[in-house]
Amino acid sequence: MMELYPEIYSCIGCNACTKACTQNLNVMQYIAYAQRGELEKCAEESFDCVSCGCCTVRCPAGISHPMVGLLARRLTGKYIEPESKHLTKRVEEIHEGAYDELIEQIMQKPITEMQELYNNREIEK
Repeated sequence: MMELYPEIYSCIGCNACTKACTQNLNVMQYIAYAQRGELEKCAEESFDCVSCGCCTVRCPAGISHPMVGLLARRLTGKYIEPESKHLTKRVEEIHEGAYDELIEQIMQKPITEMQELYNNREIEK
């Protein structure tokens, strides 16, 4: 992490990044986690980042906060978190064409019905 984004060590602690965040994230905190190599904490703290860049343009140290958070999330997902067996199985099913007919049926539905399906979907916790 430190080799890819050495500018994170230039942080002066001004908190301009956090104040500028459109998602009300504690941006300075997730950069501090990245500085300490705590990728899981950085990934969790930056999870809701939408990469708008408001924090970056306000940063006097030139830190690319969204990219630091994105890297932490990617590294955490690839190397730290356990493999999600149900997700791996689902991807295989998709590649095998198990959902092609269902997707085609969904594509034919009117937009109002799609909105209703989306608004009433089951959300995994």
